[in-house]
Amino acid sequence: MRATMRLSAGWPRRQPLAAGTVTYLILLGLAFFMLAPFAYMLTTAFKPPTQVYQYPIQWLPNPIMWSNFPAAFERLTPRAFLNSFIFTAAIVLGQGLVTTMGGFAFARLEFPFRNTLFLAYLGTMMIPFQVTMIPTFIIVARLGWQDTYQGLIVPILASGAFGTFLFRQFFLTIPAELGDAAVVDGATPIVIYSRIYLPLSKPALTAYGVITALSAWNMYLWPLIVTQSPELRTLTLVIAQLSGQMNAELHVMMAAVTICLLPILTVYILGQRFFVEGIAMSGLKG
Repeated sequence: MRATMRLSAGWPRRQPLAAGTVTYLILLGLAFFMLAPFAYMLTTAFKPPTQVYQYPIQWLPNPIMWSNFPAAFERLTPRAFLNSFIFTAAIVLGQGLVTTMGGFAFARLEFPFRNTLFLAYLGTMMIPFQVTMIPTFIIVARLGWQDTYQGLIVPILASGAFGTFLFRQFFLTIPAELGDAAVVDGATPIVIYSRIYLPLSKPALTAYGVITALSAWNMYLWPLIVTQSPELRTLTLVIAQLSGQMNAELHVMMAAVTICLLPILTVYILGQRFFVEGIAMSGLKG
């Protein structure tokens, strides 16, 4: 009888343990397939040309070719780095301003058809970019903005429906009494937005900044359509051009991709804690 009771008491513990083990094994397998291309990219970036196409794959380069990175940086050109930094910074700051103001308006301001307009604005997230790409390009061309920084940046600033939703959800978690007290003291909505809500939304700002920076840094289609001159090409366009010219120099190509990945990877690592916190506090966790 005691043995039966011990078995029945131990059974519920073993079952969750087995299920957890299987779950972790599945996740490890999926992580391997996700990380294998990055590992191949990194090892190939340090390989000499004779080891690039060896089969089976030699994961540890011997010797390590540090010279691949100066050669790759020379092919990428400093101007392409500057263009990508300008484009990414402008999108992060511009969309941050637009989306935080929109989120504040939908969260705390009272105006007719507020919820209806909010749902309609969220509906634009379901429209593929390919549908609006041609009308947007026609508008840019008629404004004379083709092959300019403003043509590259301004049309992207309005595509922040997700950010507006994110900040609306976050602002709803801030007690409305803070804004009401400021109204009693004579504060205007812009003062409440800039001096109360923005300082309290650093986690959400960091989360959206990381997401937007990733998207802008890796954006390819819109810069390809708008820019023609080499002086305005971003890193994604330069890498796409090099991929068709450097089949015999795959080691240099992988070094170039590694160099382009490092800045945005650094941004993600630095903002990871705020990224998770901002997503959780905005109400998206459940």
